[in-house]
Amino acid sequence: MPLWKQILLCLVVVILAAGGWYAFQHRDSLGDGAGGRSASAAPGGGRPGGGGPTLVVTEAVTSEVESDQVRSVGTVKVPRSINIYPQVSAVVNEVLFKAGDKVTKDQPLVRLDDADQRVALDLANIALKDAQAALDRAQKLSASRNLALSALEDAQSVERKAQIAVLGAQIALDRRTITAPFEGVVGLSDLAVGDFVTSSTVVTTLDDVSTLLVSFLVPERYAGRVVEGLTVTATAASKPDATISGKVTSVDTRIDPTARTLKVEASLDAEAANAVGVKPGMSVVVSLGFAGEKRMAISALSIQWDRAGSYIWTVVDDVAKRLPITVLERQSGRVLVSGELKEGDKVVVEGLQRLREGSKVAEFATAATGTNAATGKGS
Repeated sequence: MPLWKQILLCLVVVILAAGGWYAFQHRDSLGDGAGGRSASAAPGGGRPGGGGPTLVVTEAVTSEVESDQVRSVGTVKVPRSINIYPQVSAVVNEVLFKAGDKVTKDQPLVRLDDADQRVALDLANIALKDAQAALDRAQKLSASRNLALSALEDAQSVERKAQIAVLGAQIALDRRTITAPFEGVVGLSDLAVGDFVTSSTVVTTLDDVSTLLVSFLVPERYAGRVVEGLTVTATAASKPDATISGKVTSVDTRIDPTARTLKVEASLDAEAANAVGVKPGMSVVVSLGFAGEKRMAISALSIQWDRAGSYIWTVVDDVAKRLPITVLERQSGRVLVSGELKEGDKVVVEGLQRLREGSKVAEFATAATGTNAATGKGS
């Protein structure tokens, strides 16, 4: 191809490109010409790409309380959990429990060989009767002045010693029966009849399961918000779909300087916890909900982003106004934000792409009610 034709072709391409760029930049003014009639036929008078008001869908700003939740893994425990030991060394005669039994206070659990102690108690009782009889004779003689005062005092002393001997023999006999010190549930035991036990032998364990406690840690930034009586919920790995309610019962007085955490204890609903198989020593996930501040809530569809951050479009006197916001929390389609907003303000949720600062808008519908702003009828 000759050189002059190549130059001419390049000029044509440049002219066409310049014309297209000019038409794009002045599309609004060009729309007032031949396309003006079709644009004016749009509902509400809006002309897509024209100079009339831009049709938008708005939604009123509402308010919601910001929720703040802490989740922590805690360990379940009981207020009283002990190992039961014998007080004496002896042979086991009877084992009166099995693992998992619920026992009452002072209920016998194990009986040890007590033959010697029964004999000692019988002898002490006989000695006491003899001492009481001697004292009775001494008192009668003393009343008739036929007995010295010192002899009467000796008889009283012997009688008192005999009483103490009976008491000691009874205590020794009682120690041959191992009882539950409080109401609870007994654990596993390897004890059998004929075993010889000493004061260091663990008979069984006893847990007071009437109340279940959970101990957990919370970050130090919540230290001032955790108080007694605060409601908590817990879930166990054995049944993660079931929740157990509870309340904070105690808060530690110190922050761990290494981990920067605060130790907290809460009581759980024992009936609900037992229903899902929660046992002392088990780990559970504890959730604490804190009542936050009142925040403005808008639809997630209304939020846009650019280099400066997040912003929304509001409508004031049928004019679009760009408003920067800060997103605080997302709640299933709704977003809690901070900014120069108040309840009832109109926020654009549809038609955002065509808006410019200060441009006229027409509310085609309201998202909350679906009412056509131009006709007053349902859209």
